[in-house]
Amino acid sequence: MEPPLTEEQELYRKSVREFLTRTVEPRSKEIFGKRRIPVELWKSLADFGLTGLLLPTEYGGSDSDFTSFLIAVEELSRADRSGFLTVCMLLSNTEGLIVAEHGREELKETLLPSIAKGKAVLGLASTEPGCGTDFTAVQTRIRREGGEYVVTGEKQCISLVTEAKDLGGGHLVTGKTSPELGRRGMGLIYVPIAEKGVESSELDTLGPSLGRIRYEEVRVPLHHLVGEENQGVYLIQKGFVITRVAVAMSLVGPTLRLLEEGAEYLKQRTSFGRPLAKFQGMQFQLAEHRARVDAARLLTYRAGEMVERLRRGEGDPSKVALAASEAKLLASVDCLKAATEATMWYGAMGLTTELDAHLVLRSVLGACIAEGTVEAQKMVIGRTLLGREFSSVRE
Repeated sequence: MEPPLTEEQELYRKSVREFLTRTVEPRSKEIFGKRRIPVELWKSLADFGLTGLLLPTEYGGSDSDFTSFLIAVEELSRADRSGFLTVCMLLSNTEGLIVAEHGREELKETLLPSIAKGKAVLGLASTEPGCGTDFTAVQTRIRREGGEYVVTGEKQCISLVTEAKDLGGGHLVTGKTSPELGRRGMGLIYVPIAEKGVESSELDTLGPSLGRIRYEEVRVPLHHLVGEENQGVYLIQKGFVITRVAVAMSLVGPTLRLLEEGAEYLKQRTSFGRPLAKFQGMQFQLAEHRARVDAARLLTYRAGEMVERLRRGEGDPSKVALAASEAKLLASVDCLKAATEATMWYGAMGLTTELDAHLVLRSVLGACIAEGTVEAQKMVIGRTLLGREFSSVRE
């Protein structure tokens, strides 16, 4: 089942798939094994226009519509079994869009062209040892001293730590700008990974890389602040909505491909004298998973259309947030179940690294947690449908 795309978007999908099949797919296992993105490969994605899809043209981007961006995410996640490139491309675009819409001109002029050219990546440093879903419980401080901001704190389970060190760039860091205001006293600031006082390390993960970052009295220029000092909650929530839709698509892409390949395997593998595909139990599994993942895919494209309308000044932000969480919820639950059972179709071979199934399962598991857990999406959906007065957490 295909989403309603324009002829131009269908042609774009074809060109992206051809490019990624040629450049990314043959190197996916290598990337996972080395846990590094080759610089020249990232540069080739930039030259093709994937690293700056959502960025304005005046800063070297493509200013693409959000549906075209989702097409690129879907195709990249199909080709990139490691998940490393997908996470890097996805976050650099969505966090870059936040900078484009709310950053100061001096920051936009220096950072955004670098992202578009493949000379920098951009992640979000929000999670800390003591806070995850409750992102307002951060202990990191952002304080102003004269003509600079000073950032102090520790972040954990952060994407693009290794990639920022290898490819350039840094993170949008969350922290308290006015602690006396509680959750409303948060800010968002760009800190390059190579800045003096930044210490980082890589975590040993099942899928795409995560790391720790410690900020020890890190000084950055005033223009690195994104938005206003106490505008962090709004900006982070806005970024979550946009990124959740993209992460949902990064779940759908590899899972659909795994189901397609699994279906071919079921036709070829025989047991008790006949192909596995002739067993009704296997047919039912395939049918259910394909239907559910297709539904998640269509819901994600629908959420993407709503994001695009909101970018044009149309639509209700709360309805877009609802659609984003519904897409992320459905994709997380159904893609993880589908990827798990499709891997088991291969029997003991599914447990080996000779097949690519384990790569898909690893990246899908990570994406289920990224940008909000299943439970977090249910909280957003419940609060939206019932009203904030029935919120299960403090506001």
